[in-house]
Amino acid sequence: MTFRKASKKLALSVGTAAFMLSMAGALTPASAAGADWIFQSGRNNNKCLNGSTASDRVWAGGCGPGAGPLWHWGTESQQWDGHKMMRLVSNANGGCLTTDSGASKNAVYNAPCGNGRSGQFWTADGKYLQNQNHSYLAYFNDGDGVYTIPAEDDVTCFWFDEVIG
Repeated sequence: MTFRKASKKLALSVGTAAFMLSMAGALTPASAAGADWIFQSGRNNNKCLNGSTASDRVWAGGCGPGAGPLWHWGTESQQWDGHKMMRLVSNANGGCLTTDSGASKNAVYNAPCGNGRSGQFWTADGKYLQNQNHSYLAYFNDGDGVYTIPAEDDVTCFWFDEVIG
């Protein structure tokens, strides 16, 4: 009798753990504020979104330990076009991922968070980093530059995201 109760408790615990792990994999970045994230290019799996500790520069660079590709989602959020949008903050310098709009290819950089910049609010729903300017973060596999463009592309704008801590 005790053995049967213990095995039911173990099965329940294993089932609960499996459920929790499956739910963790289904989280969108915007729903997990406070965690550290890396964003790896879908175009080149050796390139991750990086930010400088000493400047506003953002680029696609190394993904290995110590490469500095860690980001976190800020606490302020807005609803836009059915998405929860949040600021994406560089752990390297505390600046927010920012882009301008208006051109077919826009620069991406870190800037102080705030001042009503719509180019600082992002979502990673659907594996695309998109902001409120209707721009998608893109890596073209031609060096280390990242830009925003006005429409997603299945490879250029695809980013794998992973919670680190």
